[in-house]
Amino acid sequence: MKAINTIAANAVFEAVDKSSTSFTERLLLLGVCTRAIAYPLAMQWAAKKYGVEAKPGQRGMTLPRYSAADKAMRRVLDVCFPPAERPQSTSKSASKSDPVTSLLKRYAALTGAEKRRFMMSLGK
Repeated sequence: MKAINTIAANAVFEAVDKSSTSFTERLLLLGVCTRAIAYPLAMQWAAKKYGVEAKPGQRGMTLPRYSAADKAMRRVLDVCFPPAERPQSTSKSASKSDPVTSLLKRYAALTGAEKRRFMMSLGK
C-alpha cells in the first residue's frame, strides 16, 4: 500500500477551509450576508454562464432541476455558505408534542392488569 502524505493533504484541507471563508467575507463586503440573498444572484450567474433560462416554480424562480446550471449554482452557494453552518429547517409536519410525555400519558391510561402485563413483557 502506498503511504499518503498527511501533511500535504492537511495543507489542501486548510486551503479549502480558508477559501470558503474568504469568499463569504467578500460577499459580506458586497452586502450579501445570507444564502437567501445570494440565491437569486447565483441563479442569474448560473443561468447566464450555462445559457439556460430561469423559470417560475412553486416557490419562485428556478433553474431546470439537475441541470449543469442548477448544480453549479448549488455548488457555489455551498462553498460560500457551507451546509454545516446553515440553520437546519424544521419539518412543518413534525409533532409539536413531546414523545416522552405522550408515552407517559398513554401508560397512565392503562388499567392495572395492562400495566402489570406491560411490565412483565419488559422483563423478558
